[in-house]
Order: sequence, then structure tokens, then C-alpha cells
Amino acid sequence: MSHNKRITENSSIIQYLMKLNFALYFTKPVIRHVLEFIIAATQKGYSGTVTDIVNLSLANCHRTTFGKFLSQGVWNIEYAWRAIRREVIRIIFELFQTSNKPIFVIFDDTIAEKTKPSLQAKHTIQATGFHQSHLKGKQVWGHQLLTMMLSCGNVVLPYCIERYEKGGKSKIERICEMVSMLPIPKGPAYGLCDSWYINKKVIEAHFERGYHLIGALKTNRIIYPQGIRIQIKDFAQYIEKNEVHLVTVNGSNYWVYRYEGALNGIDNAVVLMCWPEKAFKNENALHAFICTDTELDTETILKYYSQRWPIEIFFRQTKNNLGLNTYQVRSTKSIDRLLWLISLTYMYCTTSGDEYCKFGQGIKIVRKEVQKQRVQWLYEQANNKVPIDEILAELQLA
Repeated sequence: MSHNKRITENSSIIQYLMKLNFALYFTKPVIRHVLEFIIAATQKGYSGTVTDIVNLSLANCHRTTFGKFLSQGVWNIEYAWRAIRREVIRIIFELFQTSNKPIFVIFDDTIAEKTKPSLQAKHTIQATGFHQSHLKGKQVWGHQLLTMMLSCGNVVLPYCIERYEKGGKSKIERICEMVSMLPIPKGPAYGLCDSWYINKKVIEAHFERGYHLIGALKTNRIIYPQGIRIQIKDFAQYIEKNEVHLVTVNGSNYWVYRYEGALNGIDNAVVLMCWPEKAFKNENALHAFICTDTELDTETILKYYSQRWPIEIFFRQTKNNLGLNTYQVRSTKSIDRLLWLISLTYMYCTTSGDEYCKFGQGIKIVRKEVQKQRVQWLYEQANNKVPIDEILAELQLA
């Protein structure tokens, strides 16, 4: 039995794909290529290239074959995403029922940076452009990726990753559409976002599905204390020490002032104005947050908002490990399919075991599984007295 066939028949990856009902949607060759991607992307040395996918998975095909699977293969990306979303909803809502912890819908965008091609370049990556990088504080070239994740307790899973293209639907419109697809929860559930997404449309989209919204606010946002129109940063200068109280969140202390009332475009919400303990009234240290659930206490609002941070960890982990920042396929179709494969791989690493785990732990488990299967295959070949030349050829080491 060939190495690749043994992995295919015995791999827990295949069992996981079958659990997601992939056999109903995809042919065996498509499932084999999905398997090859997960094997390769979880190995040390993976840099995001198609060549890496073929070499690290020991796939019995040329890199152009896998490239055509991405760019021309007959498989439906919408069916593929439905399978992931169905599994994410199942896991998160089961945790919601058993843990009595709230559901969080986290959304944000990131940039997959690329090198700007020269004017003479004939084959460029499609749909790239300049986008504002919040991390670098400048415009960078690449794809902007709009992402939504669902979480409950310590489990955080990708629900959607898509390219955002200027000239089409706005990011606000797409977030509203994504939220409209969410199941209605039977308990506390919150959207979490940064200040860019705080507006009436996003809030209303959450309300319609039974979710409140918690997010950061820009300090130039208008509020109306006692009917007076004023920016948050200007109002903050009038706040005295006896009007704030000290709140501890994740081991750090903050002075917090709580305002409840109207904002521009929002009828009623809680606004928290926060300073680190040793920087009270320092304008550069002021941070503001909004919560549409006025029944939540101040400490809980800030604690819940801190649950937004895992999406930043997700971006870093998928860029450093799964090629989210280093893919080199050129067509938008290939890129969109690669984003799905990355999400599926992340899902497999965190949810395929007997217990859910962190990605860093999960990817190590997957690596060991693949290495064990390769050693077992080598052992079987030796017992069957297979010539060394054939083994080396099978492992692409001849």
C-alpha cells in the first residue's frame, strides 16, 4: 500500500471530513486534495506555497495539479462554507447550553500583505490594492480580509473569512448580512467589534437576531449628557475623581466613568470612559467603549469586550502557521478557496480531538499524528521487504 493511500484510508482527518458530510458535497479527488492541504499546512516549514502543499503532504501529484484544483476544480465553495458554519454553530450553541456562558460574535478585518508588482509584471495576484493597516499606521498593498468568529467560553472558531473589495458592498453591509445568517440565541449573546463598525445599521442587525453589541468608540464621538452635545474626549475633561470608580479587568486597574444615554445615531446605550489607574485625565490614555445592553454592570462590559482579543490571535496564528499572509496563488477563485481551506484546518486543529483545545496545542497534535502514520508506513514497508529505492521514491526522496 502506498504511503499516500495509507494516510488517506486511516487518517483521522478523513474521519473528520466525513463527520462534516463532505462525501455528500465533494468527489473523492476533491476530498483527497483537502486532506493534502491540511497535512501540509500543519507541518513545520509550511510557507503557504502550492509547492509546499504538494511536498509536505507527499501528494502523488505535481504542484500544477493542486494549483488547478484551486483555480479550476469543480467544487462549490458555498457548500464548503455551509459545512463549516453548521459545525461552528453546533459546537458553540452546545457549549452555550452546557456552560451557561454567553455567545460572542467577533468581527474584524486584517490585511494579507503582498509585494506591489512592477508595471511590467504580466502575472499579478488579482484584486490586490492599497488598504489602511491599523497595525502599521499606513497604507499597505494586499487583500483586506473580513472575518467573523463565534466563541463561547474558551472556544473560538472561524465562521467566515472573505476578501473585501472596494466598489462592491461595504464592510458594514457585509457584516450586517453575516449577522443576519446567525441563529437566534436563547440567552445572552453579544457582538464584539472595534470602533470602525459601531453604527446604527450594525446595532439594528444584531438586535434583529437577538444579540447586543459591545465595541470600542472613537473619543470624538458625540454624546448628550443632560442634553448637551459634546465629544467624549471634551466631556472627559470635566470628569472629577469622585465621579469615577476603579475597575479591575484581567489583572489591570482602570478608572471608569459610566454614561448612559443617546449618541449620534443611537438612541440609548452605555458609554464607558476609561483610563489606566496611573493615567487618570490623561487625554492620550483615554479609551471609550459602548454597550447596548444597559443592564450589564461596568466590570462585565469591559470583561466581555476583552473577549474580542482572540480574533487578533487568530489572525497572527493563521498568518504565522497556515499561510494566511504568504499565499502566492493569483486568481480570486483560488484565493477564496484557500481562505476556506485555512479556516477548515484551524477548525480541525482545535475541535477534532476528544476535547477542544487551543490552536497551538492542536497543531502539535496533528503533526505528531502525521509523523506517527509515516513511521508506521515505513515499518510496514520494512516488514514487507519493500526495496529501499521504492520507499525513497514514494517519499519523494529518490
